[in-house]
Amino acid sequence: MTVYTLFLYIGIIALFLTLTLGIGHAKWKKYAKMRPVLWFVQYFVGCLLIFSGLVKAVDPLGTAYKMADYFTLLLPALSFMKPYALPFALVMIVMEIVLGINLILGHGKRWNTSLNLLMMLFFTFLTGYNYLTGYLPEGVGFFDFGKWQEFKVLSIKVSDCGCFGDFMKLLPIETFLKDIILTGMSLFIFIRTKDLKFLISAEAKLGKLSIRDMLTTFFTIAVTVFCYMNFFFGLPMIDFRPFRIGVNLGLARAECEANPSVKKIIYTYKNMLTNQTKQIDANDVGNHPYTWEEKMLPAGATDSAYVWQVQKEFTKEETISKGCDSKISEMDASKQQVFATHGYALWIVADEIDPTYKGPWNKVKALTDAAKKDGIETVAMYHHIHDGNKNADEKDDLELFQKEMGLAFPFLQSDEKLVKTIIRSSPGVILLHNGTVVMNWHHRRLPKWDYIKMNFVKKPEASFTADVKVTEYIPDTKTHTLKCSAEKVEKGQISAKTFNLLIMDSNPLLKQLIDTENGIPKEGTIKMSFAERPDLLSKNPKVTFVPNGFRDNGKVYQILDAK
Repeated sequence: MTVYTLFLYIGIIALFLTLTLGIGHAKWKKYAKMRPVLWFVQYFVGCLLIFSGLVKAVDPLGTAYKMADYFTLLLPALSFMKPYALPFALVMIVMEIVLGINLILGHGKRWNTSLNLLMMLFFTFLTGYNYLTGYLPEGVGFFDFGKWQEFKVLSIKVSDCGCFGDFMKLLPIETFLKDIILTGMSLFIFIRTKDLKFLISAEAKLGKLSIRDMLTTFFTIAVTVFCYMNFFFGLPMIDFRPFRIGVNLGLARAECEANPSVKKIIYTYKNMLTNQTKQIDANDVGNHPYTWEEKMLPAGATDSAYVWQVQKEFTKEETISKGCDSKISEMDASKQQVFATHGYALWIVADEIDPTYKGPWNKVKALTDAAKKDGIETVAMYHHIHDGNKNADEKDDLELFQKEMGLAFPFLQSDEKLVKTIIRSSPGVILLHNGTVVMNWHHRRLPKWDYIKMNFVKKPEASFTADVKVTEYIPDTKTHTLKCSAEKVEKGQISAKTFNLLIMDSNPLLKQLIDTENGIPKEGTIKMSFAERPDLLSKNPKVTFVPNGFRDNGKVYQILDAK
C-alpha cells in the first residue's frame, strides 16, 4: 500500500461517515445546517489520526526509536530528550487516537481542534526541516544558505518519518507533502470549530459528569493501556517488521537483494572554452565521447586538462525506486549462522546487556539449558554490554557475564537498530525452524521449555526420501550448490533424477556431504529426507533461491534430515 491508496481508502470512509453521521443524522435535527465539505474534512482528519495512531500503538517502542533519531540526528540540540523518547512517543500516540475519536464524535471544543492543529504544525515543521536537510552538505548549518548544495537524498538525516510505524514507509518528500495537506485541513476545521458535526451534545450529562469528558477520559486510559500491552507486558499484537512470525530469513534476504534501489545520477559537464554546460545521465556518459576528448585546449592549460570537465558540485542524484530498505538485508554472511542450520534453534536477541539485571537472563538460561538436552542449539545476538571495568573493551565483560550466568552459547555483536528491529524485547527469544520464525517471546512472558516443546516443536512429515549422491560441488560465500542424483527413492517422487541442492554456509550438513578440506564431494550416498515447502516459493520470479533445499518443477523441497 502507498500513501496515495491510503488517502483514497480514508477518503471513502470519510465520505461514508459524511453521508451517514453527517447528512443522514442532520435529517433528524431540523436545526442542523448542511455543511458536507466541513464534515468530510472533519471525518477525514479524524480517521487518518486514528489509523496513524493505531499502527504505532501496536509498536510504541518503534515510534520511540524513531523519535530518538529525530532528537539525535535531526535536532542535535534536543539530544537531551533521547532518554524521554518513549514517554514522548506514548503521549503522541495517545493524543493522535483520542483527538481522532473526538473529531469523529464531534467533540468540537476549541481545545480539541487547537491541539490537533498544534500537533500538525509540529509534525510539518519536523518533516519539512528533515526534507530540507537534503540540501545541506556535511557539517554545514541549516541557516548557512549560501553553502546549500544540489538536493541529495542521502543527505537527509532521517530517511523514514515513522508516521505509520513499520506498516508503511514514506519518502521524505511524501511525508512533508502529507503533513502540509493535513495542516491545511486542520486549520480549516480549527477555524470552523463551532460548525463541526457532533453526535453528543455538550450539555449531555450522566449525573454531574459530562458524557463527552467521560468518553475522552475512557479512550485516553484505554489507548494508554493498549500501548503498554504492546511493549511493556509483551510483544506487538500485530507485527509489521521483517522478522515477524512465518518469515524465512534466508528467503526474505534473497528477495530483498533482488529488489535493489534504483538511482539516477546526473553529471554536469562544462566546456572550459565556451562555458557551455550539458547534463548527462551517468549511464549515458559512454555515448558522449566529447566529454573526455583532449583538443582545443585553453591557453595555459596542461596536457591533462579536458575541454569538457565535470562539475562535481552540481552532480544530482534522483531516486527512481527506493527498492528494499528492510533491515533483513543486514543479516549478512557474518550473521548467517543464526538461520542457516536445519531443524529447530533458539535465537536470543538483546540490545543492551546490563550484567546487574539478571532476572531475564536467569529465565533464558533455564530455557536454553532445557532445550540443549533435546538437541536444540542456541545463538545470541546483542549490541552492547556495560563496560564494567571501564577499559573500553567489552569482550572481557561479555566473557565474564557468560561465565557468571552459565550461558553456554555464542554471542554475536550487531548493529543497534538491527537488534531493536528484530524483537521489541531485551532480551527476547525467537524459535526458528529451518530459518523460519516459528514464534517469539518477550522475556516477561517467556514460557518453560516443556510448553514450547509441546506446542511449537513439531516434526514435519517427509515428502521425499532418497539415497542422495553428490556429483559436483560449487562453493560460494553464502550458499553452496551441490549437484545431486537420487540413487534410490524410498518415498515420494521428483520430476528428474538429478537436482541442484542449495546449502547455506554455516550449515553443519555441509560437512556430511563434502570433504571441506579438499572441496570435493564425499564418496557414496547419504539418505536424505525433504519436506515440501510451498511457503518458500518466492512470489518474485527473479528469486529462485531455496534455503537448504531445491526446486523441482514448480515445487520447493527443504532438507529435514541427513543420515
